[in-house]
Amino acid sequence: MGSAPETLTVFSAVVQTVLNDGVLTQEEKRLIITIGRELELDDGDPVRVYNAVLEGEVITGGRKLTRNERVQVYRRSWRTVNFNDDESTDEAAVMKRLREVLDFSKEEAEGLVKPLRSTPDVPVEDESSISSRFRRMFGR
Repeated sequence: MGSAPETLTVFSAVVQTVLNDGVLTQEEKRLIITIGRELELDDGDPVRVYNAVLEGEVITGGRKLTRNERVQVYRRSWRTVNFNDDESTDEAAVMKRLREVLDFSKEEAEGLVKPLRSTPDVPVEDESSISSRFRRMFGR
């Protein structure tokens, strides 16, 4: 592993991935909200990164993530995606990119989520709640 990934670099990579196809689904909104929260971004960072990505810019930097933080971000994101065992192609792309930017091998990432596969599902927010949180976070 190289140097520790940084929060804004991770979030920027995720936002680039969700916006890649030009369609932002409810599932993708839920996922980037989760990732932004888990990265403990500063106020204004999510919207700044989101707008920069829309303009074709790449944002880097932020606080360096510890190994434990990287594990928690990946696990919580995985739970958000896999709450109903129905991972979409877009969500799979986000998780792949998240795995890469958090510097986990495919095997390592699989080992991180293996214990989660047998634990109860986390309650899921409804679409209006997700849209409301997304508007608050990104002003859109």
